[in-house]
Amino acid sequence: MFTSLSRGAAALTLLAACCGQAFGYGAVGHNTVGDIASQLIQGHRAAAEVKRILGDISLRDIAVWDDCVKGIDPSKDFQYTSTGRFPECAVFEKPDEEARMRQYVQRNLEQCKPKAGDESCHKQYHYSNVAIQRGRYQPGAVGTSDHDLVPALKAAILVLRGGPETPPMDLNEREALALVAHTLGDLHQPLHMGSIYLDANGKVYDPDKQGADAQTHTVGGNAITLPKPDGTPGGNLHSYWDGLPNRLSPAQLAAMPAQAKLVTPTGGSPDRWVDEWASESLLQAQLAFDGMRFGPRQQTPRGSRWAATPPADYDTRSTEQVRLELIKGGARLAQLLMSIWPDKP
Repeated sequence: MFTSLSRGAAALTLLAACCGQAFGYGAVGHNTVGDIASQLIQGHRAAAEVKRILGDISLRDIAVWDDCVKGIDPSKDFQYTSTGRFPECAVFEKPDEEARMRQYVQRNLEQCKPKAGDESCHKQYHYSNVAIQRGRYQPGAVGTSDHDLVPALKAAILVLRGGPETPPMDLNEREALALVAHTLGDLHQPLHMGSIYLDANGKVYDPDKQGADAQTHTVGGNAITLPKPDGTPGGNLHSYWDGLPNRLSPAQLAAMPAQAKLVTPTGGSPDRWVDEWASESLLQAQLAFDGMRFGPRQQTPRGSRWAATPPADYDTRSTEQVRLELIKGGARLAQLLMSIWPDKP
């Protein structure tokens, strides 16, 4: 599956899309998912409940909140240190909103008992690192935890349904809505769910069958470098995927709410939807790595790195894949919110 489809692909124009801000899907992607859902729930009870919780903050804006909170610096007395850096966070850069961000980070910093080298707990709510060989999300597999994207999203849904908090996540109603809106975007960014593991020679490795080995972990593609047009190392694969929504035209983005209305609703119990969507995202991650060749592992001051050579059609293929994932993400966020707050008879 991972053998190259083309050997003349080194000089791609990948760099332009891989070096923006490293937020999952970036502002364009998350805003788009929130905006699609906002339009689809209009006239339904879910829209009124979102308004009750958020007030003047839109679903489009709150969809980036869980990335904006990364501007809270625990080493600086939990002060917000990113003022003016990210335009999408401007709506939250006032005293009452910064206080909300600060309180969230204080409650969701270390209560999950992060291991040495792990990110803060709330940052781990954004992703899983399941080996793409699994084909479906399986709790307990390498790359999962009780506070990765899937259990964090489920915990947030439970809070919105009026249920109890699910440790180690510590969420109030507004934080839960923000997390649901954000992680539905992350869930539809394939490299936020699936990860490829590579050995020292750049060969695909299965950590669940061959034994967990931290040296093989590409961290959701963050340790995989892409070539610049001149063949020298450029940005990383994960950032490339985060930035792909920026390649979509205004017309493509504007058409998404109407296209989202055509997405087939997920059937069965809503309690199973998150697992189904996570498993589907793993299959999308397999496509994201299909046709890619990897060089041997290189040790750098920032850890292990593998140079990748994508197939010749990678830009076109991945941009279309992300376009479709954004549409599904927005449709599913709307479906989820309307299942949490169904219209009354």
